[in-house]
Amino acid sequence: MGIWVWAPTVLGPLAGHATGFERWLRTRGFSGSAVSQRIWQFDHLSRWLDREGFRVDQLTLARQEQFLAARRAAGYRTWVSARSLRVPLAYLREVVAMPVPVPDGPLEGLLEDYRRYLRCERGLAPSTRRDYEHVARLFWAERERNSGLGLERLSAADVSVFLARECPRRSIASAQQLVTGCGHYCATCTWRA
Repeated sequence: MGIWVWAPTVLGPLAGHATGFERWLRTRGFSGSAVSQRIWQFDHLSRWLDREGFRVDQLTLARQEQFLAARRAAGYRTWVSARSLRVPLAYLREVVAMPVPVPDGPLEGLLEDYRRYLRCERGLAPSTRRDYEHVARLFWAERERNSGLGLERLSAADVSVFLARECPRRSIASAQQLVTGCGHYCATCTWRA
């Protein structure tokens, strides 16, 4: 008697990319179960695109958020954040199935400049850049919602208030990562000059 292995099938506009995506995941060291889960996520995204009538190249930032909102509304508790889409979107951008998103608004422009700084000036590894960008996005998105970016008004007190509010909500390791990322961002604010 053999072992039963679940192998998700991708239907919709991403179906032609499923085999390549699976191979891409395996070459990056994803385990068999992680590959199956990511293919399942890929299928959900593909079926949603099909239902909504969108092509892969129409998967803008706004539509990505619509997809995630639809998952949350359907009661899913996994793969419901923008961060969860990083892996499939990285693959799709790599195979040129979809364009790299163009910065939209002041926050995205600021983060694009920061990403460029981390990559070109600091030469940081992609995973480290993503971690630092995630922290910067948390900080600046909240600031933008409350009072605008206000780069000229930024003070150490703003950072302290942010950390005092965010750290208690997190595990110790997550809080340490937040403090490190925030400290890096604030120490290198000269990248904007």
